[in-house]
Amino acid sequence: MIEILKYFLILGITGFGGPLAIIEIMRKDLVLRKNWITMQEFENYIGYSQIAPGPLAFQVALYTGYYRKGINGAVLAGFGLVFPSFLLLLGFSIFYLQYKDITYVKYALYGLAPVITAIIFHSGFKLSTSLFKKDFFLYGIFFASILTGIFLRFNIIYLIIISAVLSLLYNSFTNKDKKLNIFSAILLIPLINPILAIWQNLKVSFNEKFTDLSLLFLKVGSLTYGSGFVIVGVLRQEVVEKLGWLTAKEFIDGIAFGQITPGPVVITSTFIGYMVAGLPGSVISTVFIFLPTFVFVMLLAPRINKFKDNFYLRSLIKGANAAAIGAILSTAYFLSIDSLTDLYAIVLFIIAMILLFSTKLNALYLILLSAIAGIIIKTLII
Repeated sequence: MIEILKYFLILGITGFGGPLAIIEIMRKDLVLRKNWITMQEFENYIGYSQIAPGPLAFQVALYTGYYRKGINGAVLAGFGLVFPSFLLLLGFSIFYLQYKDITYVKYALYGLAPVITAIIFHSGFKLSTSLFKKDFFLYGIFFASILTGIFLRFNIIYLIIISAVLSLLYNSFTNKDKKLNIFSAILLIPLINPILAIWQNLKVSFNEKFTDLSLLFLKVGSLTYGSGFVIVGVLRQEVVEKLGWLTAKEFIDGIAFGQITPGPVVITSTFIGYMVAGLPGSVISTVFIFLPTFVFVMLLAPRINKFKDNFYLRSLIKGANAAAIGAILSTAYFLSIDSLTDLYAIVLFIIAMILLFSTKLNALYLILLSAIAGIIIKTLII
């Protein structure tokens, strides 16, 4: 047990570079160096991670811990991977609340905003070119997601649910061996979405900040498929546009701090929770954003062979992923409005996009360079 906790704590401290970098570190360590699992098992874990919502690296850690030491192993693996990032982002949050109005801190954050927007644009574009494999129906969902997100500001969570059901209908009706009864398909909508109605009723009865935070992040964590960046769009709609807990600038700053940590994008929940309700809020937000993924994986892991190749489940997930990737780009559009406030910010954005598409520069280094650039621009030029 201790070896699982020790390994994932170290990975949680050193795993900079994004989810793919963490996955590669895990492959080398778990398969080649420690021989905890075989290459086939590792690839299976990555495949299983497409079924449940939540961060890829976190899910692979859970599967690794579970298949070595059961639920206790999964708890230790997940905790070890997330806890260092939680502590680091908590420190950033405390610093931000105390010193965000200091001149040079403001200058650094000025440089961060356009680069974070570029990173999200780049992520959405790369995912859109690699996941759909010439499936024109999925591209249709993808573009519809972008357009409805920008022009109608459609709720991203509902968009993901609707797209998943449409994908199931399309794939079942175009596959003669997998036809789905139309009435059964229609029934999927209330079956997929009952928990949202329950949450709405709960919010009528309980209006405390802690309850609001827990319900929000439970909802977001359980219905967010695709890249971790999709959560940026969902949270922006909820905490900036709908609830007004954070300003647009504070939200972008929180995303920037989240990118500096070695954890997944969803660790930004720690920052939001702290801004809303202090230390208890940061703990509640972090626990509830990861809890649905943990529960899904623990339910799936003992019976994964029944689900991993299920045609209907795969169809649902494909549609959800297509909508999620479109939502990343529509979110990047709104972030660009918030962050590209002058010519120098636009130049930083363009430079970041060029570097992201033409080099393999680690996003962490790009973010640090952008903070320095912001200080230089504000001090010497503007």
